Amino acid sequence: MGFLTPLFLVALAGLAIPVLIHLTRRERGKPVRFPSLMFLERIPFEETSRRRIRHWLLLMIRLAALAVLVAGFARPFVRGGSLASIGGPGPEEVVILLDFSYSMELGDNWDDATRHARSVAGSLRPQDRASLIAFAETPVLLHRSESDPARLLATLDTLRPGSLSTRIAPAVKLAATTLAASTLSRHRVVVISDFQRTGWQPDPDATFPAAVTVEPVVIGDADAANLALTDLALGRRSEGGRERVTVEARLVNAGAEDATTEVALYIDENEVATATIAVPGGGAAPVRFDPFTLTDGFTRGEVRISEPAGVGLPADNTLSFVASPGGDLAVLVVDPLGPGESNLYLRGALGIAEGAGFTTTVVRGSPSAEQLGAADVVVLNAGPFPGGDAGNRLRAFVEEGGGLLMALGERSTVPAVHADFLPATVGAVSDAAGERRLGFVDYDHAVFEAFRGPRSGDFSQASFYRTRSLAVNDGQVLARFADGAAALVEGRRGRGRVFVWATGVDRFWNDLALQPVYLPFVHRITRYLGGRGEAPPWYPAGSTVNLAAMAEAAGSVEIPPGAAAMEPGGGAVAVDPQTSLLRLDKRGIWEIRPPGQRPDHPLALAANVDINESDLAKVDVEEFRSAVGGGTVAELATEDAEAILEVPAEDHEKRQSFWRYLLAAAFLLMVSETVLANRLSQDRIKEVAGGVRGRRPREVKTES
Repeated sequence: MGFLTPLFLVALAGLAIPVLIHLTRRERGKPVRFPSLMFLERIPFEETSRRRIRHWLLLMIRLAALAVLVAGFARPFVRGGSLASIGGPGPEEVVILLDFSYSMELGDNWDDATRHARSVAGSLRPQDRASLIAFAETPVLLHRSESDPARLLATLDTLRPGSLSTRIAPAVKLAATTLAASTLSRHRVVVISDFQRTGWQPDPDATFPAAVTVEPVVIGDADAANLALTDLALGRRSEGGRERVTVEARLVNAGAEDATTEVALYIDENEVATATIAVPGGGAAPVRFDPFTLTDGFTRGEVRISEPAGVGLPADNTLSFVASPGGDLAVLVVDPLGPGESNLYLRGALGIAEGAGFTTTVVRGSPSAEQLGAADVVVLNAGPFPGGDAGNRLRAFVEEGGGLLMALGERSTVPAVHADFLPATVGAVSDAAGERRLGFVDYDHAVFEAFRGPRSGDFSQASFYRTRSLAVNDGQVLARFADGAAALVEGRRGRGRVFVWATGVDRFWNDLALQPVYLPFVHRITRYLGGRGEAPPWYPAGSTVNLAAMAEAAGSVEIPPGAAAMEPGGGAVAVDPQTSLLRLDKRGIWEIRPPGQRPDHPLALAANVDINESDLAKVDVEEFRSAVGGGTVAELATEDAEAILEVPAEDHEKRQSFWRYLLAAAFLLMVSETVLANRLSQDRIKEVAGGVRGRRPREVKTES
């Protein structure tokens, strides 16, 4: 219970006045001189009858009327409970949108946000309904049209900021859909967020009708200091048969003052290096550690800001990564013409690579067992598939995990005994009437995935003059010419892969070698065949990863049966064997292993937060309200966090309007008091009159 104007309650002290009047009243007789009292009867005056309260009921009614009148002027209200439903407007549907992105970890932002959400839930009347939506990149409807505030409060106690960034528009869409299903007459949306500009993109579908009241509540300070690590990259190079890795990152200072901090590098949870970095206010500085030797697969690493502790957002103070040794891929080029112009462009492309690259060996005849044993990938460049024992050795090489690329040319033949080994049957040479171009490329495949985006490479610009026809057997077509003929076919044989390319890899049958896509195309197809796909060292938090494809790209690593994804900090997520999809919704290192087991270096992935969420610049609240629509609301956004923790008392009192009922009650009490007082007065008059008439005259004696 509260009062909007509590000073009026001072008037309650006036209720003591009628009591004091009753108790202190004295009636004193005034002497009247008469010439003779011989004809008057002497009647004694009883003063005590005036010193006690004779009509308690009448006094209590008068006092109650005054007390109710004073309480009405004080304008009482209640914040919760059953009395909160008395009076005011009809039932209301309230939707609470609570931002739980990782930027809400800054300072007291999360405490302020949840306190305000609790205040909104606690102010609900019994006939009101509330929905709770927590949102980051995607919104989650935690409660729909809930009538029990206790359930909302219990859920708020369990919520914590996650590792994802803010996206307000999807949450607005979900809130609008939730309100559309409500049958209540009044709708209100309370948006509690730090309203980062990076998290708001106007959307024509993210709007509310004019009848919906929108209350934005801005949390936090846009000028708060924050240090963040970003742009993690791994540089690789081979030295003495070992792979050396250089870890580089960037330290960003969002504050206005210069900062100096220590940044540490951890490998498999052991600190291996530290660096002291000075960053100017509003600037950035590079972070680079000395190279270390990478020996084990799925080596886990972290770059951490070690001090000063507790500065800014904790989520962007750590960058995680996972790295496996790669080294140079050994490529064996089998060319019937031997080293020369027929493989000049191929050897040139394989000789240009950043970090771990390729070691190329060219042989003219069939490869020997020793040559195959030292190779990771074999390229049959416009030559025949070996027959006899050489062909059997090549088949065994692929089935044991090797890769084979057969680029077709004039001399490309396949013995009948090995025809079933290739994913497509090689046909005759096709001389097109004009230039042929690629009309289809499977950009979902690992080889072509990097060329999906704009300005990342255009295969349609390459011209093909001569090709070999391919009749697909059990292979997957990854590229087709414009006329629908197969251009690139993939097949799986044992643990290895086989590609058949319907044309050459030099300039004799096409001009692909002159296109910008040639170099990355050769690199990607060779690494894919060698079982060393370009698995990124880390993924943005919120990414969905195909574990089967990742394990395959990592060198035929198998996902153990019944494996589970162990979340950073504990917890496990079952891996669906059908889809093998995993959403990385937490920052840190994820491990894929059977439950209850902890191998030293299991299949692992790293997830880091989106650094854009570290930008604390806020969107203009008026711009937000103009974009989402809704009705006119009182401004709840303020830089003073304490001012927004409770719903204003004026709103409670305005909705309940108890003063109207109190004034009506005071009026009824006054009417009752008037009726009772008149009845008591009439009874008193009758009593006095009856007493006078019934009294017998007495004789009066006078002295002579």
